[in-house]
Amino acid sequence: MPELTSLSDLTETPHAEVFDDGGDPRAVRLHLEADERIPEHRHPESNVVFHLLSGSLELSLDGESYELESGDLVRFDGDREVAPNALEESTAVIIFAPKREP
Repeated sequence: MPELTSLSDLTETPHAEVFDDGGDPRAVRLHLEADERIPEHRHPESNVVFHLLSGSLELSLDGESYELESGDLVRFDGDREVAPNALEESTAVIIFAPKREP
């Protein structure tokens, strides 16, 4: 039976796991207050889909900045250094999909 919930029910900040089992792929709700920033980091075992649902933020990838608005979706290799910085209160859903072996 499916479990019906909403993103607002996922209250841990800044990251709330959508699934509790820690399996792959991972889905995370990211909520940042205005001017809140996550330091540069990598997700080397994953391909990443970053979907900004509300707000606006600057997404730094390997030191190159991209300004995202609500509704924007970015796909990138988790080997890249990523650092989101909220320009205003923002919420995103992030999917971490395991990389396939060639």
